[in-house]
Amino acid sequence: MDVDLHDRSRPESQVASAEKFDVAAIIAAESVESWFQPIYSIKERKVIGFEALARAVNPSDGAIVEPIPLFYSASRKGLNLSLDRLCRRRAIEGFAKIAALDPNLIVFMNLDVSILSDQIVGSNSIINLVREHGIALERVAIEIVESHVRDQLAAHRFAAIHRKNGFLIALDDMGAGYSNLERIPALKPDIIKIDRTLLVDLEKDYHKQVLFDFFIRLAHKLGAMVIAEAVETREEALASLEHGADLVQGYYFSRPELPELSNMYNGLSLAVETGILLKKQLVAGYHGRRRLIERYADIAGQICRTLAPCTPQEFDAVLAAEVAKFPQVECAYVLHESGMQISSTVFNPIHNHHLRTALFNPASAGTDQSAKDYYIIIAETGQQYVSDPYISLASGNTCITVSSPLKHDNGKNSIVCVDMNYKVPVEDL
Repeated sequence: MDVDLHDRSRPESQVASAEKFDVAAIIAAESVESWFQPIYSIKERKVIGFEALARAVNPSDGAIVEPIPLFYSASRKGLNLSLDRLCRRRAIEGFAKIAALDPNLIVFMNLDVSILSDQIVGSNSIINLVREHGIALERVAIEIVESHVRDQLAAHRFAAIHRKNGFLIALDDMGAGYSNLERIPALKPDIIKIDRTLLVDLEKDYHKQVLFDFFIRLAHKLGAMVIAEAVETREEALASLEHGADLVQGYYFSRPELPELSNMYNGLSLAVETGILLKKQLVAGYHGRRRLIERYADIAGQICRTLAPCTPQEFDAVLAAEVAKFPQVECAYVLHESGMQISSTVFNPIHNHHLRTALFNPASAGTDQSAKDYYIIIAETGQQYVSDPYISLASGNTCITVSSPLKHDNGKNSIVCVDMNYKVPVEDL
């Protein structure tokens, strides 16, 4: 069972080492309790449920036992099924104490999928446990860590049976390690939890943003909600929400607590405050992007106006002089109205391009660019096109391309493409 046993408020001296506990004694004494960490909907300003996190205590000295040695020891001694069932029972017992608060609250309960086999799948132990405590099955989300699946057929059958009975299926730790995307359509999760590894520096790491956005789009197209879990800072919370996470969970909002009503909603005020900050950030980001695009369009317009009286033979020299005026410009080039490139790809000398490889190389004059978005859209609409950020095949840098139709003084038409380096600040914003 995948659990968070580490209580950061406990002194290290109170945490048991692998050599100082007996997992069989812990199971025999049922020395496990469930603490609950809220999961928030920032948009709805409410707690939608709680994740049950097991806390094991060494009965001999009262020390907290860390999860990795605990479950390693249980697995080595063939006791992982017994430990998993004890943890699940504690989770349901604890949730039963708070379930009356709100008929819509959900408990998220981890499952050690490494124990799954045909015999265990057919035991109905989870179904019977939840019913015994008077909890509606649809109020229980079973979390599966896809990297821990050993018997894929048993895991798929388990998910199908429990979904049919009303349980929610959550896929945990997506984005961590070797996420196997083919298990998403196989398990058909209702919820995908994105691992903390993608949250760290999300607000400034473009590659993480692209991967995070991919999981968001994938989940939403499959009808699944996304939880950003293990959120530890305001920046992580805001970035994950701005990029589309539906729900959030983590130490930033609330630490796990025992199932006592007075503790369950301590982090709600911070969640509401985060929603207010998110609204301000979204509005500021919208206006900032508009100003950015306007500035990019202005730069592209100035380059176009300078090129208007020029002949194709003059393009390279004029582009070299123009791109050097704007530190935001990475490179520029001119296409014939047919989509054929009629100038070189002229780079701004202030940018370092010595890392180009066979993969990242600028197109040369004579290259057919008619299949590119920035040509197709202009050819169809006759209007300026501004791309989304992307990794440029010319340089390997993150760029935005502004392509503009240009009617030359001699009456001929061309298209001017200006690649803006997305990481270079723009003045006057």
